[in-house]
Amino acid sequence: MDKNYIARMREKVGHEGMIFVSAFGVLWNDKRDAILLEKRGDSDVGWGFPGGYLEYGDSPMQAVVREFKEETNLDVEVVRIIGLSSNVTEKNSWGDAQETIAIGFEVKLIGGELKVDGDETLDARFVPIHPTPKMFVPAAQDTLARVVKENEESDQPWIVDHNK
Repeated sequence: MDKNYIARMREKVGHEGMIFVSAFGVLWNDKRDAILLEKRGDSDVGWGFPGGYLEYGDSPMQAVVREFKEETNLDVEVVRIIGLSSNVTEKNSWGDAQETIAIGFEVKLIGGELKVDGDETLDARFVPIHPTPKMFVPAAQDTLARVVKENEESDQPWIVDHNK
């Protein structure tokens, strides 16, 4: 299997700080009281949103559609941007410094059958938003809280700077 974009770039720059863009999707159930979340293969704790880092040449919208297909086998279409966040990590779990700019999209289901790959994604299901599910990292927990709050109060996009 070919190395992903981040692995290829890290071979060139080592642990130096880099900026990456990720895209994630929020797929609500019909009642809008549960979100499709995934158990990740790279974390023993909590849930995550389907999504991932952009590859060179991807638009954020293409990336979220591709990641949904890869991780859940579902075909989705972007409905709207729901938010943008930025988070700087001096040393991630691989020892690398990075800034991640995450773009969140609300998506709608257009096809496919829910099925996980058992490697990158171990489980995926609609998880009720009350009580609040435990997410795999604090930034994802903050994002989930904002997604839920904005779903209940507004349909306007939000911007979060986790560095302040």
